[in-house]
Amino acid sequence: MTDKMWALSSGSYSDYRVLCVCPSKKVAKQLAARYNADNRSYDEVYVEQIAFVSDPDIQRIEIMSMFQEIWDNGEISEPRQQYRVEWPFDLLYPEAAVPVSVRWVRAPIHHNKGGRLEVHGTDHERVRKTFSEMSAALRTDDALRAKGEFRR
Repeated sequence: MTDKMWALSSGSYSDYRVLCVCPSKKVAKQLAARYNADNRSYDEVYVEQIAFVSDPDIQRIEIMSMFQEIWDNGEISEPRQQYRVEWPFDLLYPEAAVPVSVRWVRAPIHHNKGGRLEVHGTDHERVRKTFSEMSAALRTDDALRAKGEFRR
């Protein structure tokens, strides 16, 4: 199981470091304000969320992603699948580490003539089912497909 704690950090790239860990965001913000108000400090500190792991037997999780371009003229791309096995505390896309999530986006690359459906999640059966349902809905519902972006 991972929980979240709050850290004060400074620097970037090769001089990045975590200075301390705080039990709440409120405490971290208060301490950061005091630290940053001290003119003797060289670097500004930042508040960031950090995973706290108490179980040494924590397991990696497998996230399934499905993608498809859907165009206003009825054309669709071949659905693509991707699988990632990641540690819960080192996720590339933390928002995908849920049973199922949906994103539709009409990005500039689609020139306002279509968009991309993305469905991610840890429950692979639900990802497949949701992907199929959302793909069908977007192909048949012009108003839904016209939305710039939505998440579910």
